[in-house]
Order: sequence, then C-alpha cells, then structure tokens
Amino acid sequence: MYCNPKQYREFFSSISGAPSMTASRPNILAFIRHVLRDSVEFRKIRESSFGKLFDLPTRQCPVSCKLIHGLLSRQLISKTEFTLWSVFGNDPIRFSLEEFGSITGLNCGEFPAGYDPPDHNSKDANKQKDAHKDPFWRKLIGNYNNITIADLADQLENDHDMSEWRRIRLALIIIVGGVLFASQQVHRPTLRYVKMLENIDAFLDFPWGRELFIHTVRCMKPSMFDKGKPVHDPVGMLVQKLKQETFRLTGFPLALQLLAFRAIPMLQAKIPAPLNEYTIMDLTEPHLPNHPSIDLNEVLLVEDNPEL
Repeated sequence: MYCNPKQYREFFSSISGAPSMTASRPNILAFIRHVLRDSVEFRKIRESSFGKLFDLPTRQCPVSCKLIHGLLSRQLISKTEFTLWSVFGNDPIRFSLEEFGSITGLNCGEFPAGYDPPDHNSKDANKQKDAHKDPFWRKLIGNYNNITIADLADQLENDHDMSEWRRIRLALIIIVGGVLFASQQVHRPTLRYVKMLENIDAFLDFPWGRELFIHTVRCMKPSMFDKGKPVHDPVGMLVQKLKQETFRLTGFPLALQLLAFRAIPMLQAKIPAPLNEYTIMDLTEPHLPNHPSIDLNEVLLVEDNPEL
C-alpha cells in the first residue's frame, strides 16, 4: 500500500496531542553511568555489546512521541514480518534488524540452538506470580514478586556494601528491564532474564539485539494476534490504535527516532538544544540533558523543505 506524501502529511497533521507512549526510559543509562563510574563492573558492561548504548548521542535521546508516531502512521504495508518501512517526504526509510544493530550496537547474531524468544506483547506475558520461589531470584532479588526496577536502582545507588557479584547483575537487569524490554510504565524485573544472569558471561554474549528488535517492531506493525486472540483486520486495528489518545510502544522505540535523525540530518538541526556531539559517556550528571524533544511543526517544515 502506498500513499503520496501529501496524504501522509494530512494524516500526520490531523492527530493532536502525543498519542504514542513509550515505556522505555533511556535516562536509566545515564544513571548507570553515574553510579558505576570508574568501577570494575561498569568496565565489564562497557566492554560487552551493552557498552555501545552509552555511545548514544544525548542530544537526540529525549523521546519525541510525535516523531515516532508520525513515522508509524506513514508506514508502508509490508509482507516482511520483522522489517518496517516508513516514508518521509518522497523517500522510504527502512527499519530492520540491520539498522537496529547499527544504532544500538547490541549483538544481533543468531539465537542459541533451541531458544524460543518470548512475545512480551502477548496476554499475561510478564506475569510472574511465583518468581520469588525461584532459587536464583531469591539469591539476587530477594523474596518479593512485585519489586520494581526503581527499587533495585535505589539499592544499587545506596547500598555501598553491595558485592561486585550483585552490583553488576543488578545493573544489567536494570538496563534490560528499564531501558530495553520495558513494557509497562512501572518497570519490574523479568524472571526469564533474571535467571539468565546466573551465567553472566553467557548473558553478556546473548544476542540481545535480535530479541529486542523482534520485541520492539512487533508492536509497531499490524499484528495477527492481540492478547492471544486472532485479529481479523490487522491493518485496521493498527490504524485505530494510532488514532487513540494514547498508543503504548514497548521495547526500545528510541531506535526508530535515532534512525530518523541519521537518515534525515535536517531533523537534527531542529532539536531545541545547543549543537554538540556529547554521548552518555560524556555526562557528569545521573540523567540526560533536560531539553524538549523535536517539535511536530519542525518535523513538518523539514519534510516540506525542497532541499530534503
């Protein structure tokens, strides 16, 4: 299916507010950088594929829900399950595993033999009523099912007697649960990933990029299933979601925004912040710069620019 650019702009402009809601919190990366600065634990994380996340450009990290929502509203219907095509101006933009790996630096290799990636968007996917019964959960997390990522972050920051063994594992589960695989506004550790931390070297070598991309792109494209039930009109359902006041995106949708900034350099000039090339590694504070994300009107001006 193809719509001309004018139709895309009219549809994009007709949507008010900020319909897309992202659960991912990139600010957590700045927090981890600050709390673990100059530590052995951070050095090990930095040397893994997670380390490239700390090279993300801080100026581009404040999430623009309207930009992401606009890219999703302009997508072309494609038969490729895990590739999203959008249109900006007259040009298509591809969002596939290749682009995702290039942006995040995460390992996008093949899954280990026999591994079945979960669908975090399915009904009851993240329910873990008896997590506290798992021996390794009790060892690392404690005897609580409903502990949050914020609780773990508080421990990481304030428990100065915490062992190196626990510090690096909590830091990794905070990154995985709060930045990458966030699916709810209140972030909680996932039993599946907590158990994987028993072997930290295997955890660091795991193809997180592939698993995360599948999780992220699934909620962006027309889906054949919704909460475990078949969908008769996948495109129609996605259109209705895009028209809602809020449309929740899970996984790491910031990658799509960063792809847009890379593919359309003019957009970078419209970010309401001083020009710089700082990355999360350059930050001295435990948070990203406090400036707004790119404005919808500025996006539309770039699209109308004859030099695009």
